Amino acid sequence: DVLAYAAGDVAQCGEAPAQKSVAARTAKMIPDNAVVFVVGDTAYPRATHATLESCYAPTWGKFLPHTYAVPGNHDYVDGSAADFLDYFGARTPHETWFRTQVGDWWVIGLDSNLSNEKLAAQQAWLEAQLHEIEGDGRCVLAMWHHPLFSTGLHHGDGNRMRPIWDDLDRAGADLVLNGHEHFYESYAPRDAAGHHLAVGLREIIAGTGGAQLRDLSLAGGYKIYARVHGVLELHLQQDRYEYAFRTLGGKVRDSGSAQCRRSQH
Repeated sequence: DVLAYAAGDVAQCGEAPAQKSVAARTAKMIPDNAVVFVVGDTAYPRATHATLESCYAPTWGKFLPHTYAVPGNHDYVDGSAADFLDYFGARTPHETWFRTQVGDWWVIGLDSNLSNEKLAAQQAWLEAQLHEIEGDGRCVLAMWHHPLFSTGLHHGDGNRMRPIWDDLDRAGADLVLNGHEHFYESYAPRDAAGHHLAVGLREIIAGTGGAQLRDLSLAGGYKIYARVHGVLELHLQQDRYEYAFRTLGGKVRDSGSAQCRRSQH
């Protein structure tokens, strides 16, 4: 079993030093040996090398040896993710997408900032990866920054990922983790068109790692919505997962579990 913690929109250092920031407080919620998934926007206002070292490193940086990160829009500096890759990309040289094994799970990191030829290349890579692992029975978790489904101010920013959602759903993936919206939101399983499914791919947004909670929910449709800082706790077992969103105040605002679809074949 793997114990993992996830959030995005993390290190925002302003007047207070990094050690007293909200990111420092959410970092204290994470056990030292836990796997960490960072779903983009690692440091504000832009994830330059200097900002990562001064703002992210003193907080969530202590988990770097067991961190898996994907870039958000603030991780691109003047159109380049070079500083992000230099800091996080030891496992994924040269590209902002990856597949890796974490426990018994496949974890697929994707870049939702891409467009045109680069987006098409990423999708072709994903389809080849899914074909390669077809039938192996391992659970699949995917992560990227811009959610396909959300009720906040950034609703629609992830529309370019709809074909990728469709690929993951057909392959029997179970979880998609996102950030970008500065709140927590989870959904019941659904297909790429947004239709609810009894069993399927579940999206969880956790843009709650430390950045200012700017965004508001404008509509319903979610399972749970919470505008509060915290981290998503994941227990990734061989054939199932459990999740719980834990707030800085110590409350569990959302939880659930399911058996992996691929483990049932």
